Amino acid sequence: MSRMATAEYIGAKRRAYAGATPAKRRRLLDEVLETTGYSRKYANRLLTGSRKFRERKGRGKTYTDEARTVLTRIWQEAGCPCPPYLKAGMERWVAEYASEVAHIPPGIRGELLRMSASTMARMLAGKPRTKPGWSKANKRSGRHGNNEIKAKAPCASGETVMGCLVPPGDVQVDTFALGGGGAAEEFFWILDATDRKTQWTVLAPTWNRGRHATCAALAHIREQFPFAMLSIHADNGGEILNHHVAAWLGLQPRPPFLWRSRPRKSNDNAHVEEKNRSSGRQLFGEVRLDCPDLQGELEKLCDEWSAFRNFFCPCKMLISKEKREDGKGYRCRYDAPRTPFERLLEEGVLTAEQEAALRKQRDRLSGMELYRRGRKRLKKIRRRQEAYTKVKRQGAVGAPARPALPLRGTPSGTAVQRRSAHRPLAPPAPHHSSPSQERVASVQYLTNQKPPPYLKSVLSI
Repeated sequence: MSRMATAEYIGAKRRAYAGATPAKRRRLLDEVLETTGYSRKYANRLLTGSRKFRERKGRGKTYTDEARTVLTRIWQEAGCPCPPYLKAGMERWVAEYASEVAHIPPGIRGELLRMSASTMARMLAGKPRTKPGWSKANKRSGRHGNNEIKAKAPCASGETVMGCLVPPGDVQVDTFALGGGGAAEEFFWILDATDRKTQWTVLAPTWNRGRHATCAALAHIREQFPFAMLSIHADNGGEILNHHVAAWLGLQPRPPFLWRSRPRKSNDNAHVEEKNRSSGRQLFGEVRLDCPDLQGELEKLCDEWSAFRNFFCPCKMLISKEKREDGKGYRCRYDAPRTPFERLLEEGVLTAEQEAALRKQRDRLSGMELYRRGRKRLKKIRRRQEAYTKVKRQGAVGAPARPALPLRGTPSGTAVQRRSAHRPLAPPAPHHSSPSQERVASVQYLTNQKPPPYLKSVLSI
């Protein structure tokens, strides 16, 4: 009940209480306790008149409606992050919003910086939370890889050693489809690589998960990682577990250690599986992209979105996991939210020149500008895809045939190399004179590879 209704109720019961017998008074007192929830002594004093019921105004609103409105706008411009992550970078988001979107009065700025994550959560409750391509995830899994590579690659869970205990460079990779929920014909896939310690994530598009396209995407990912890859953990998909990729990995200056998940154990690759949704599906959604001319635009979009996630989106890390005393579930503890960029600087694995270059890159970027640019580029990609789909449908029903595209005449899984405007052409995949030489090179790489020290106890299980 409201305070006014409670006051009227107490007044009515007080008049009845004054002329009641002791037995009836006990019943009235019990009724008041059940209705209001007051203590017995306090209710008795209210009914006898020795204490009056007073309206208490409370402290009132701490934050103004203008601060609530500006908070909602900043939250939307920053990509609708969770309140704890929004709070972790609030000072930066406020500065970017004031310089790029709209002026913030000093009083409102002070209110925004004083807000706690719980207050932000209450103010943002019920607000529509959308991403550029928000949709449910595609549950289609990949095909099985080469049996010979599977036999040679060590098999174990990539989560046995906690992420907080491994050095930077323990990378998990996976692909997710941009097939719109179907697997017919050819379309683009996104190769996702995530470092477990820093949670640095890089996305790269591949055409139909082909061998040459996958090697080109891996080469681009290797360039985007500011530190060396010590190991690569993949699921049992054939886009990574094949002779061509294994031979290419063996030619690297510091070949990473390649190992794989246990069959039918999706949590063995949990870090990258989670990033598939938060870094990939929330961007693309359930969309089908099968226009080969989108390669360059997809590369730019993936690079911009990867920079947005790595430099401006805080994330937590599991630091302890203990079984509860009652045996039901686990008690998990996480550290304070920090961006992958901040986590990487804390590790101290970069040289002074690398750290200075990374800081300079971060200072040139704006989180809100990257988010808006990504949304605009995604709309452009969808418009070109819709035009391509329309032409393809017209050609299927007898209308003028669609123009010949570079990739349509090539075997499934091969890609025509295009030089993007924002970066040089990726190094070509290694070419072997015969499949037998490629098989020998890949088997030799898998046979001679040695696991990093932090993986030796895992692979001996």
